[in-house]
Amino acid sequence: MRQVLALLMLTVPAAAQQPGRDSQQPGWETMVRDLASALRACLAERPGGMVVEAWPMNHGKAGARLLLPGGAREDCVADLGSGAVESRRPVADQDRRPGETLRAFMLDRRCVDAWRIEDAAGRELGWLAYPGCG
Repeated sequence: MRQVLALLMLTVPAAAQQPGRDSQQPGWETMVRDLASALRACLAERPGGMVVEAWPMNHGKAGARLLLPGGAREDCVADLGSGAVESRRPVADQDRRPGETLRAFMLDRRCVDAWRIEDAAGRELGWLAYPGCG
């Protein structure tokens, strides 16, 4: 019985981290594969950072709210095709976007129940988890 309980305790957090499971409306995490090139570009020069909100924009761009080590926040805009970062802007802590605390996209796996994000060929793009993971 203990083994079954331990197994359930390990699988429930992983299942809870799958995109769209904790809200009635799907969030940005359901588009994470489509946005991954921009998200990866935004994180490339921010070691230890994580994306806590993302959104598609016009003209083939995506926006990302980053949570940086130490707690600072930054908005980044990057091109989805080239992955080039077009702008970065610091964000005041009181200007949090709705849903920032639900999911985080990271380039490296920081906790056991992070969900691996892959492209169509199976190449690793990053990891999706909760912000407290990192």
